Amino acid sequence: MITTVIGVGILSLPSDLAMILNTSGWMVIVLGGLIILPFVFMMDRLFKLYPGKSFFQIGRIVMHPIIFNIILLVMLSYSILLLSYACRIFAEVIKAYLLETTPIEIIVLTMVVAITYVARSKLEVIARVAVMIYPIILGFIIFLILVNLPNADFTNIYPLLDIEYKEIPRGIMAVIFSYAGYEILLLALPNSEDKDNSFKYCMRGILMVVGVYLIVFFVTLSQYGIHQLQREIWPTIAVIKEVDLPGYFLENLDGIVMAAWVMVIYGTMGPFLHTSGIILGDIFRTKNHELFIPALVPIIYSIALLPDNLIETNTVMGRILNYFAIISILIIPTTIFIFAYVKRRKSRI
Repeated sequence: MITTVIGVGILSLPSDLAMILNTSGWMVIVLGGLIILPFVFMMDRLFKLYPGKSFFQIGRIVMHPIIFNIILLVMLSYSILLLSYACRIFAEVIKAYLLETTPIEIIVLTMVVAITYVARSKLEVIARVAVMIYPIILGFIIFLILVNLPNADFTNIYPLLDIEYKEIPRGIMAVIFSYAGYEILLLALPNSEDKDNSFKYCMRGILMVVGVYLIVFFVTLSQYGIHQLQREIWPTIAVIKEVDLPGYFLENLDGIVMAAWVMVIYGTMGPFLHTSGIILGDIFRTKNHELFIPALVPIIYSIALLPDNLIETNTVMGRILNYFAIISILIIPTTIFIFAYVKRRKSRI
């Protein structure tokens, strides 16, 4: 769950929140995590109401098949749009920092083709990939802290509680996308080995994500200050470029960080493409999802290249994606849980 949630959002999150809530942006990071926890609990409870059933089996039990298929199509659209958005942002970042003369089209296509390899695998393989990437995320955070401590000005993070309460809803809307991906639990929870303690592990995962986002926000804020942070597009990477290690035995640290970030994005996008294939497999009632994965490549590629530039990607595609995210990660799980709970109560009566 951690590797799926932490993705492209971590790059621009500090500046997005700084523009809305100034130095109090950390508050909506915490609130966003707390808001997600009840939905994680509902997902965990859903599979305990119907033990041994998958998400798709439960959906067809508690809802009319046509309605459930419409819900699946909405979730599929959300996954494809998120993959397209992530690919485009990924390509823009890579082009800006590493491959300046490589066409955007080549970077997007290369990444989409690469993630098809893991997306065609079983969920267990994706979980093993996540186990490999998890230390990289922790290592990146530790590295970010250590290299920025000498130049950090912690007076930049003050005031901590200068809160504009009317801006909190807008801040939460901005941060919700950064928690997108936790819905992978809909596929993972039925396969949990320790179902009695699954919610405890899920809660630890969410709190870990909250901790990572808080560290990144405070590190970038202490390095830049609020006014410069608001002007940065991707402060998480930009802050690395400011680092000068003693003796200059390493140069271009942003290249090393980008290499690690590529693996983090791979760990995020793989599960989403896998989920898209699983959804199509359930809609068309096929035994496996593998045959749908290659068919999704040209769709994701085409949508990723629709925006003319980065501004259009963030303002148009990003805004549409936010609405799809709210529906898919908040409204749909809640609706299915309510239907499942009511049906289970009626069956007991």
